[in-house]
Amino acid sequence: MKTAFVTLMFASLAAAADMKDNWIYFDTNGTATVSFAAESHSITEGQPWGGVSSQKNGILVKAGRQGSAGVAAAFVTGVTIVNVLVTDHVIDALPHDMNFAIFGNLTVSFSTGETAVCDNFRLGQGHHETSNNWWMGSERCTSVPTTQKMTCFCKGTNLVFKSEGDDDHVYVLPGN
Repeated sequence: MKTAFVTLMFASLAAAADMKDNWIYFDTNGTATVSFAAESHSITEGQPWGGVSSQKNGILVKAGRQGSAGVAAAFVTGVTIVNVLVTDHVIDALPHDMNFAIFGNLTVSFSTGETAVCDNFRLGQGHHETSNNWWMGSERCTSVPTTQKMTCFCKGTNLVFKSEGDDDHVYVLPGN
């Protein structure tokens, strides 16, 4: 009986540490491409980390998915509720547990030739109800939490991010 328990426990731990493809998509209505240059990351201890890449309007984070308060604490350092946006119907809150967070520069290159660079930007994956959600923000962003919109004051041009409750999809518009 003890052997079966130990084997089951190890199988459960191995499953929790699987590497996953975690995508977030930015819809620009075909007018821009989005990329992210990661400078650092935070991930729950014991979870695998495979890095960050950008493809067209998607950002891929290869990582495990086990939430922790430590990752959420790293994500919210230097920001408040009015500096972040979440891709779910969570309002008036900051994350309590997150699977991982990445920190760096988000670049949006518009077909008009304009480029917006949002430095000190953060993206992180949390969990709400039955799905994973994404959090984003910067100390240079301002949101009204009940509107699901966030304006970021980036180099080159300002950007407006909008979530409509989809777990992995954010709309990006040039801000004026």
